[in-house]
Amino acid sequence: MTEYQRIAIAVVCSLLWLLWVVFLVVRQRRVQNAARRQQHTQAAGGVLIAFASQSGTAASLAHQSAAHIGASQPVTVLPLSQVSSQTLQTVHKALFVVATYGEGEAPDNGRRFARNYLSGAGSDAVTLDLSHLSYSVVALGDSTYERFCAFGQLLFDGMAQLGAKALEPLHKVDGAREDTSGVASVMPTWFRPLQPAESTTESSVSQPVIWWRLSERTLLNSGSPGAPLFALTLRAVNDWPMWRAGDVLEVQPRHPREVVVAWLALHQLEATEWIALGGRGQTLQAWLRDRVLPNADFDREKLLRGDFSEFPLLPVREYSVASSCEEKALKLIVRQQFREGGQLGLGSGWLTEHCESGELFAGRLRQNSNCHTPDHSRPMVLIGAGSGLAGLRAQLAERAARPNSGPVWLVYGERCPEADRPLAREIDNWLKQGTLTRCDRVFSRGKTEQPRYVQEFLATQQDALHAFVARGADIYVCGNRSGMGVGVHRVLNQLLGEAEVSSMLDAGHYRRDLY
Repeated sequence: MTEYQRIAIAVVCSLLWLLWVVFLVVRQRRVQNAARRQQHTQAAGGVLIAFASQSGTAASLAHQSAAHIGASQPVTVLPLSQVSSQTLQTVHKALFVVATYGEGEAPDNGRRFARNYLSGAGSDAVTLDLSHLSYSVVALGDSTYERFCAFGQLLFDGMAQLGAKALEPLHKVDGAREDTSGVASVMPTWFRPLQPAESTTESSVSQPVIWWRLSERTLLNSGSPGAPLFALTLRAVNDWPMWRAGDVLEVQPRHPREVVVAWLALHQLEATEWIALGGRGQTLQAWLRDRVLPNADFDREKLLRGDFSEFPLLPVREYSVASSCEEKALKLIVRQQFREGGQLGLGSGWLTEHCESGELFAGRLRQNSNCHTPDHSRPMVLIGAGSGLAGLRAQLAERAARPNSGPVWLVYGERCPEADRPLAREIDNWLKQGTLTRCDRVFSRGKTEQPRYVQEFLATQQDALHAFVARGADIYVCGNRSGMGVGVHRVLNQLLGEAEVSSMLDAGHYRRDLY
């Protein structure tokens, strides 16, 4: 073969490859445009329900709301990040279910919408006229924060500034005091009449309650100067549920038996009295274990008459799942919390001390798609501290079950090197197997030459971080928000630039599971 022939073949192959790439790009754009057209068509004919959710609660309520009204008219459910100006111009009625993150910020999947339409500076908001749109906003928040439901308020006011008409005042829901597991307390009045007939109950659209059995509980940090950290293994009693790394278990805690016994004795009530509620019979003592126990001025006669209205369920506690579904066991990593008087916290106390091995208790799994890893072939940087190891372990376990997974760099912070090496053997095994590529344990105190925090260590790793991000890495952060989470975010902005970090957040390549 002559040199000319070889060059000709190379040119032809290059042209064929280029044509194939062009074909793939055009086909992908056609698919995306068709999906957008379908999305806008659906929205135009019914109700748009858009959500902004950091931990999955707002997303869950949005989907439950859609189930309530979907039988009577078309409904489209979208994360706020996928709501475009075209969507807003074609829809005539909208419900926004949005959480507030941190100190009044938008959740990560609401940042782009806030920047484009609510900041006043977004180019998309300049000419947008929403005078045809009627809307309601359900704002989820925590009243212990100074800027309670701030993003919900910003969205409510921003829609009005764009010409939309509010169907009712902003509805604020305090997640610290109200039950947000179902739609009854948050459903706007304008579509309550659109519910299906009375046969549709709250439980039919809420996440199902699963009965769990405590199988194993292990102290992970014996001798640590910090509070005890426990690994717990739970087994589902009924059919095995499905979940993803990043999802949340809502636990229904209980009082210790001695607390209920003392309360019954104080009020001269019979612990073994048999009661039947909801088709289920049990003793009064057993029933009261997961109920709020009223103070001394409660109406004792109402209870004796069978009126149990003064005994709501104890508030649920939420924990990041620490295992993959393929492991056939749901694991949690829980640090004990203490109240001002030194008593164990409600949820951590129940799980780490009061719940007996083999005992059953109720819990719901809540999907948190914001923290799902869509592609395990991409490199990943896992960053966390303390009980944030739960979310990191789940990601590693899920990735270990996937073929051709990408490299993983784990940066994990604890207190001292002598006592705080939780799951050390498991992590070392992942290193040997290749699931984990690099592991850096960072200690803030103890016998170490450079006591420092995760964010301080990360600040010294600019080259390594840039190398991972340049290869298309995802960044996943799990742990306490006020210390580690805020510090890591600040360092990432310094090392990668605010524009890059913002772009990664918008694209879902930087995910935060913080509490």
